[in-house]
Amino acid sequence: MRAKVLLAGIAIGLLSSLAASAADDHDHMHMSHMMKPAEPLPGTSIYNLPSSWTNQDGKSVSLDSLRGGPAVIAMGYTSCKDICPMIVADMVAIEDRVKASSMKGVHYAFFSLDTAVDTPERLTAYAKDRGLDLGDWVLFNGDDKAVRELAAALGVRYRRDASGGFDHSALITILDADGRIVAQQPDVTANTEEMVKKLSALFGSPSQ
Repeated sequence: MRAKVLLAGIAIGLLSSLAASAADDHDHMHMSHMMKPAEPLPGTSIYNLPSSWTNQDGKSVSLDSLRGGPAVIAMGYTSCKDICPMIVADMVAIEDRVKASSMKGVHYAFFSLDTAVDTPERLTAYAKDRGLDLGDWVLFNGDDKAVRELAAALGVRYRRDASGGFDHSALITILDADGRIVAQQPDVTANTEEMVKKLSALFGSPSQ
């Protein structure tokens, strides 16, 4: 590693000595900016969980892939016929209000409890059926350990029911840009106005 750092330093030195224009200086400054390491996560961030997930595109991703903007998240499963559609509908209502405001860069994430059934293909179909904008939404499938860890961190209680589905908490959570919980809606009659106010506060401005 020391050798690599030394070689990188030599290379930058040679480039600097050959630079003869303002454009070259700008490129060098841009490179330095791109090499700056990310700030460490705060200790209360759920993005510290080590579990890995797969998104609706079949790509392996970590929780901190949502980092950088506020996130509205929930846990459920695609074959749920009662609570989960209401949870997703409440999240869409929040999304609609956010889009009508000046807030940009809010993520929406649905984490499946059903590790066996909710494959990436199933999650993609679910998103299309619900009219979810995959430019803003991400749907996640993880293994049993990943689901347990996230559920525990969010306070979501769940268990298998007699029909093969799940009894689970109906909980919508707002995270800040670094994955800290800032608000939770503990039922399926989400107060959209209140949740939007919580999101707006993260941008330092009142909701519209």
